[in-house]
Amino acid sequence: MTALRVPQRVGLVLSPDDGAAVAARVVVRFHLRAFVRVEPAARAGEVEPVHQLRVATRRLRTALRLFAPLLPARFAAAAHRDLAWLATAIGAVRDLDVLGETLRKQAGRVDPELRREVGPLGVALHEQHERTLAELGATLDAKRSRRLLERLAVFADSRAPVGRGARLGDVAPDLLRPQVRAVVRAGRRLGPDAAPPDLHRLRIRVKRLRYAVETLRSLGDRSVREVLVRLERLQDTLGKGQDAATAIAWLRAYAATRGVPAASLLPAGALIQALARRARRRRRRGLKAWRRLERTRLLESVLKELAAAASPPREAARA
Repeated sequence: MTALRVPQRVGLVLSPDDGAAVAARVVVRFHLRAFVRVEPAARAGEVEPVHQLRVATRRLRTALRLFAPLLPARFAAAAHRDLAWLATAIGAVRDLDVLGETLRKQAGRVDPELRREVGPLGVALHEQHERTLAELGATLDAKRSRRLLERLAVFADSRAPVGRGARLGDVAPDLLRPQVRAVVRAGRRLGPDAAPPDLHRLRIRVKRLRYAVETLRSLGDRSVREVLVRLERLQDTLGKGQDAATAIAWLRAYAATRGVPAASLLPAGALIQALARRARRRRRRGLKAWRRLERTRLLESVLKELAAAASPPREAARA
C-alpha cells in the first residue's frame, strides 16, 4: 500500500512526453494520497477536511473518467461505481455543512422577531448532521471502502502495460473532448426559465470539466488558464444557486415534519422566500455566465491548444 503514504503537498505537473498510461497512474496516486491525508479529520467532522475529502473523491472519479480509454475496463467500472457510493456518504455531510452556513447567513437577515424562533431549525439540523457524520464513519470503515482504496493503491503502483506507449500530449485532446461535449450539451439545453435540476446538471458537467482541465493544465497555455478561471466562476455561481435550492428543500421537509414547534414555521417560511429570491438571481447570473463562456469559444480553443502542443515542431524534432 505504498501509494497510501502521506506526501508533502505539491502540485500535480504532467508533461506532454509522459506516457499516457503512466500519467493515469500518477494522477490516481496523487488524489488517493489527498484522500488519505484528510480522512481522519473528516471523520471527526471538521468542515474543511470533509470538503477536501469530497473533492478528492470527485477528482478520483474525474481521473477514471478522463483516462477511461487507457484503463482496464473492469477495474475502472468497479472503482467508479464504488467511488460514487462513497461520495454519497461524504456528500451528505458536506451538504449539511453548507446548508448550516447558508441558513446562518440568511437567518441574520430576517426580522428580529422571527429570528428568535430559528433555534429549533438549528437543533434539527445539528441532530441530522450528527447522524449523517456517524453514517459516514461507518461507510469509511466498511469493507467495500477499504477494498476500494486498496484496489486504487495497487493500480497506482502498478506498471503501465507494455504496448500502451502513447504520449500524453498526443492523446490529451481526445481524452478531454467527451468532457467538453458533455458541458456543451448540458448548457445548450437551458432556456431562460431553466429549472434547478437542469442548472445542477450543468454545474456537475462544469465541475468535471474543470477538474479534467486542471489535470492537463501543464500541457496547455493561455486558453487553458483562461478557461479554468471562467469554469471556476461559473461553477461557483451555479453552486450558490444549488445551495439555495437545497436549503429550500430542507426547510420544506422540516416544515412538513410532525411535531415541529409551530412558532418555527414562520421563520422557515421567511427563509424560504429569501432563498427563492437568491436562487432566481443566481439562475440569471449562471445563465449569463454560461452564454458568455459559450460565445468565447474557449472550450474549442483549449482542445486546439492541447492539439498544437501535442508534438514538437518537425525542425525541433530533427535537431
